[in-house]
Amino acid sequence: MREIELSHVKPLIEKAEQNGSTMVCVFKCPASGARIEASASIQKGRDLGGIAKASATRSLMWSLRSSVQSAVRSVLGYGILGRVGGDVAHQLLSDASKKADESYSEGEKSAAIVEAFRSVSSRFIWDTKNARYISTASAGDVLSEFQQQLESAPITQKYDRGVLARMLIEIASADGTIAPEERAFLTSFLTPEMGTLDALAQKPRLTTAELSETSPSSRKTMLMLAWALALTDEELADEERKRLSELAEGLGLGHDQAQTAMEWAQIYLVDQALEAAYAQGATESAKKTVMDLSARIHLDPTKAERAEIRYRKRSGLI
Repeated sequence: MREIELSHVKPLIEKAEQNGSTMVCVFKCPASGARIEASASIQKGRDLGGIAKASATRSLMWSLRSSVQSAVRSVLGYGILGRVGGDVAHQLLSDASKKADESYSEGEKSAAIVEAFRSVSSRFIWDTKNARYISTASAGDVLSEFQQQLESAPITQKYDRGVLARMLIEIASADGTIAPEERAFLTSFLTPEMGTLDALAQKPRLTTAELSETSPSSRKTMLMLAWALALTDEELADEERKRLSELAEGLGLGHDQAQTAMEWAQIYLVDQALEAAYAQGATESAKKTVMDLSARIHLDPTKAERAEIRYRKRSGLI
C-alpha cells in the first residue's frame, strides 16, 4: 500500500474536527464528489514524524495486513463513524466530548487525520496520472477484481456482517490461538452490536446451515476477504487452508468460484505490494521483492507476472 502522506490527504478534507480525543473527518473525492466519513483517536506524543518512523520499520506483510484491515472496514464499518451502528457512534462521540476537552498539538491532530484516512483507504485509489487519491467508485477499469467485487457486492445485511466477522475470527484462530497482532486487527472493526472478540471466539464453528443463510450476492466477497486475511499471515497453516475450504463449501461456492475468490485476494495483495515497491520507480530489485512475496502467498508465477504487467499499464509505468 502506498505510504499515506498528509499533503495528499489535505485536498480531500471537507471536514476535520476534534471531538474530545477523536478526530472526526469527512473526505470528499475530487472526481466524483463522493463523501466518506472516518475517524481516529488523537494520541499524545504521536505526530506525523512518529507515523513516518513507524512506517519505516513495518514489514511488507504488516503493510499488506493494514490494506486488508482497511478493506474489511469498508464492508463492516469505518470505525466509530462506520455505516454499522452510526447513530450509536455519534452519540458516543457526543458523550465523549462532554467528558473531555483535551488539548493536542497540530502535529498530533494531523497524525490522527492521516490515521482516519488510512482506516478508509480501501475506498480510495491513487490516480497516478493526476497524482491524487480518488474514490474507488469513480476509478472505473483501474480497479482490480478484488476492489470491483467490494464495490459490486458489498456486505450490507446485519446477519451477513456477523457471519463474516465470525469467519475472520475462525481463520485467525485456526491454529488454536489468536496472536496479539491478530487480536488488534480483529478488534479494529468489531462493533458493539456484533459483540466482543472473546465472546465471538467462544462461539461454536459456523455450521453449513448458518453459512447457507447468507445473501448469495455476498458470499464470494466474504470468502475473498477471509482468504486475504489468511494470506497475510506469516505462514498459511494447513488448518487455515482446510477451514477456508470448509467455509467455501458451506457458502455453496463451487470449486471455480472458491478459486477465483482466492486468486482475487492474492492479486490484490500483489497490487498493494507493487504500489509500495514502485513508489520510487519500477526497478528490478523492487519487482523481485514483490515476486518473492507472490511466491510466499502461493500465486502462480505466470499470474503474478501478468498482475505486475497490468499494474504497470494502469499506472503508466514502463
